[in-house]
Amino acid sequence: MPDDIAPSLLLSPGERADIIIKANQSTKNYRLLSLPYSRGGGSMAQQITLMTVSYKGSRINDAIPSIINPSAVRINPAITKTEQLSLSMGQGKGYINGISFEMLSDGTMKAAEIHSMLGTYEIWEIINQSGMDHPFHQHVNPCQVLSVSGGDSGYASFYTIAPAWKDVVVIPKWGRAKILVPVMDYDGMAMFHCHIVEHEDIGMMGLWHIMGMM
Repeated sequence: MPDDIAPSLLLSPGERADIIIKANQSTKNYRLLSLPYSRGGGSMAQQITLMTVSYKGSRINDAIPSIINPSAVRINPAITKTEQLSLSMGQGKGYINGISFEMLSDGTMKAAEIHSMLGTYEIWEIINQSGMDHPFHQHVNPCQVLSVSGGDSGYASFYTIAPAWKDVVVIPKWGRAKILVPVMDYDGMAMFHCHIVEHEDIGMMGLWHIMGMM
């Protein structure tokens, strides 16, 4: 990440980022901090030291390149279809499109479902109808973020222009996001769910049926 973007980056459970840090400071110990952030729902904001780095080298004045991987680009393909997923919570359960995931006694599953064809591109709009952030995770095929409404403005402005491929996207409390999903891998059944494990466990999970081309 170029050093002029931001001194901090929002990362939800399951999100990852590659970061380049320019060694141009004075010799001493530096801490990598998890800064206070309230995701809603009564969660407590606290600051945690994730790592302490002892820097003893000479200052480096070389500029960090603005492009690390020239092949990483944003795409603008023809869209096959659009899906809408609503995330909500209530009565001790999590829901997607009003359905709480459940394994039934006959071995089948009750869940929100998406059916996709390999080799196509889809837009998914994920709407958060609760007062808590939900990190949305889809298996197998990573996405690019088209828009994020609500929540951290730096997160939205960065990921809607960065050529990043993501399998976890923060859906802000009472907000929404649109993601571009290339359906390029895996002929079979995959999952999508909230990446907060407690929310997944109480039912905020759905089934993604990916079918091969006929």
